[in-house]
Amino acid sequence: MMLWIGLLMTPVDGFQSEAIRHSHMLEAVHSVEQIIAHRGASLERPECTVSAIKRAIKTGATAVEVDIRSTSDGVLVIMHDSTVDRTTDGSGDVNELTLKEISVLDAGSWFHPRYRDQKVPTLREVLECCKGRIDVVLDLKEDGDDYRNQVAAEVKQFGEPTQMIIGVRSMAHIKTFGELLPEAKLLGLIGHPREIEEFAENGVEMIRIWPKWFHEFEEDLVSRVRKTGAAVHLNGTKGELEETYRLLKYFPASLSSDDPKRLNQTLKKIRRGLWPNTVAKPAIQ
Repeated sequence: MMLWIGLLMTPVDGFQSEAIRHSHMLEAVHSVEQIIAHRGASLERPECTVSAIKRAIKTGATAVEVDIRSTSDGVLVIMHDSTVDRTTDGSGDVNELTLKEISVLDAGSWFHPRYRDQKVPTLREVLECCKGRIDVVLDLKEDGDDYRNQVAAEVKQFGEPTQMIIGVRSMAHIKTFGELLPEAKLLGLIGHPREIEEFAENGVEMIRIWPKWFHEFEEDLVSRVRKTGAAVHLNGTKGELEETYRLLKYFPASLSSDDPKRLNQTLKKIRRGLWPNTVAKPAIQ
């Protein structure tokens, strides 16, 4: 596979090379096992709401990613930011507001008035909504024994552990969820490439590599991940052709997008042999 990746990055000439490249891109598309809707279908619906999650399911995403925070009275809710300011009509830190205070907020009008009925969901609501329908990537925004144990307990009570992909950021995360939710998969949300081997050696099955790191670090990060036996996850944005084509060159097992519908459409186009405009097509001779 690494030879194929090298070939994909090499300029091509002639019909034979184009055919080989197309064959490799087909292989890369087929290597993608997960289409993760980032904060739900967040380009089409207000992020981290039930509406965004249901839209992700409808578009054919295989997993939905949500961020977990706790209220001041100990309820787990879904919110990316540490405050409610950006995505609701309220203000304040999530950790300093009660569930009652958060539950009355409008979490959709900022996106479009038609979604003014959307509320900040609890983790329980998300787990019940997704159970039996779609995998769930849980992005752990906090730490501490009580927080970790509560997330695991709610997954067991309201969700389906085998559908869970736990986004771990620390050794404590790995230890807790490896022990309490052994059926779940662990996705290493590493903060720096130096953590690749440590996370993989401790049971993480997939490592997220930020695409920007391919420019910031000279070493072959994908090879480092694969040498550990872990798979590669790459974050995308809008699922457009040029970006997706570029990411596929690294043979990821998992891709995320704010627009899972477009990402799925783009993957189908690439299967049919469509090339982005910035990729030169060799002339047929």
